[in-house]
Amino acid sequence: MFDKFYRLNYWRLGFQSRLYDLLTPEAYRESARRCVQSVPVKKGQVLLDVGCGSGLLIEGMNDRLDFGLRYLGVDIQISGLIRAQNKAEKEGSVSLFQADFTHPLPLKKESVDIIAAHFSLYTIADRERRKKILSGLVELLKPRGLMVIVNPSREYSAKKIIRESVGLVRERNGAFSAWVKKLFLYPLTTCLGLKFIEKQLKADQWHAFSFNELCEEMESAGLVVVHSEPVYAGCAHLVTGRKVQTQVAYPPL
Repeated sequence: MFDKFYRLNYWRLGFQSRLYDLLTPEAYRESARRCVQSVPVKKGQVLLDVGCGSGLLIEGMNDRLDFGLRYLGVDIQISGLIRAQNKAEKEGSVSLFQADFTHPLPLKKESVDIIAAHFSLYTIADRERRKKILSGLVELLKPRGLMVIVNPSREYSAKKIIRESVGLVRERNGAFSAWVKKLFLYPLTTCLGLKFIEKQLKADQWHAFSFNELCEEMESAGLVVVHSEPVYAGCAHLVTGRKVQTQVAYPPL
């Protein structure tokens, strides 16, 4: 009973309490940065962040927003959008709206250049429902648009994520910061977040992917895989797909 309640309210409680951002492991932030950096952008392009949560992708794309990229974030949790708005308050090219991405979004078909789904689609355990949602999102892409998806792998491990996170903090902020996070913050990250997610993945309440499975689902939705890499301490797959060019059928002469 508690697991079901916590699963249904995991993000709402995290965003409202501000614990989500505070306890986010550095390896997850690095995964969000790679999600953004792996996609080439041009001035005036629109990036749709599906399940944007508290806007962690925004933290890694300030230079791209300055370059002229327009960011559009959607999430069902208003508490997450409030946190995202705080991150984006100085960015005029950021727009946020509340909606459930598991239903058709109020956007025109072929209206966005890039879609990012960073740890969002894995919460849909049913394969057929997930593929239907993915196909609907692909319809929003312009011809030859890009979609970058990050989902947990079957090798998901809280220990590996924390180990990499401590190393990244040490490298970027020094040994003292790494020591503080390792002893005081990351134990909470493990018990309140990572271990719970690990449990949901093992029970298939949320879905852990093999690399081939993720690629197959993307291809069946009309994407051609153009890039892939392991992220999140090897506990997630990052895969980028390009929308297949629609073939125009001409009548015979």
